[in-house]
Amino acid sequence: MKYFNGFLTLVILSSFTFSAHATGPTYVKDAIVASATWTKENSPYVLQNDIVVSKSAVLTIEPGTEIRFVAPTGGAVGASPNLVVQGGLRAVGSPTDPIQFNPAVAGSLWGAIYFYNADSANCIIEDCLIKGGRIVCNSSSPVITQSAIFGAKSGIEVALNSSPQITNNRITANGIAIILLADTASPIVTGNEIYNNNYGFYLKDFGTPNISANKIYGNLKYNFVNYSAKSLSSPNNDFRLTDAQQIMRTIYDGAYSPTLGRVGFMPFLGMQTTQTFVAATSVQATPLPTNQVQPNIQEEDLWSYGRPFDAMKISNVEAQKKKPSSVVKILAVGATAVVTVVLLFL
Repeated sequence: MKYFNGFLTLVILSSFTFSAHATGPTYVKDAIVASATWTKENSPYVLQNDIVVSKSAVLTIEPGTEIRFVAPTGGAVGASPNLVVQGGLRAVGSPTDPIQFNPAVAGSLWGAIYFYNADSANCIIEDCLIKGGRIVCNSSSPVITQSAIFGAKSGIEVALNSSPQITNNRITANGIAIILLADTASPIVTGNEIYNNNYGFYLKDFGTPNISANKIYGNLKYNFVNYSAKSLSSPNNDFRLTDAQQIMRTIYDGAYSPTLGRVGFMPFLGMQTTQTFVAATSVQATPLPTNQVQPNIQEEDLWSYGRPFDAMKISNVEAQKKKPSSVVKILAVGATAVVTVVLLFL
């Protein structure tokens, strides 16, 4: 009993020590004009209006930190604050302690992590869970990697003069996973899993993107919509289909409208050896089924399609981002809970 009392005292003291350092929530209202660090201990950081990281500043976010976005009272749906990065943003979590960007109200939507003419050398999003909000790249080329981006109007939007590296993410349950908007939008998109969105890719215009070695499947309306007159080469992706004609039915492009460019998807993973490799621009689509018409993308198509957040299947990401150890969780809940847990083992 002597040893148990000593252990219990140590655990309780450790719990109080842990709690003493947890000083959040921290409310953020002002621009970040000098380099700053947001910590797990002071989280959640609650953004109540647009927060700008100024040109001269770098915001560093530690692993395990949570950022919440509050919708304005009486504001329009989706009008929650943005984190506008004109300087640098280094949001690097860890596989066991990801950084979380969440709506303040579960199931709602917020604005965007908006890179605008940012310091791309100091812009990285890694091991993050981004729920209910977008990433926008405008004259900025951040690294976006090993993260889950889900439940928003769109996952990632690439605009003017932007070549972000979008690698090894899981992008799901959005209106559109990735949008290319400008003739200088040239992202590197490789190693991602893009599924269960309304649309996988929406190509309004683009430069010289590299879209290859992704898993693109199960998007509810189309995997690709190309509204540009340009053709896109997008080889070596996995559509979870082995027949070119079946894949073409998941793509809306020049096969169905002569004013549009084509999406070249050959070769693709799982391509049958009996299929002859030809340029995608020469592959002819079979006649459109009566229920397959030109997609008229409406505003409602851009919002998350309604699947509850807790029903989203992001197993690979969640497997990598394991919960903290039971010891940490015990210490985090306070002395009363610690006593209860310990007594259960007596």
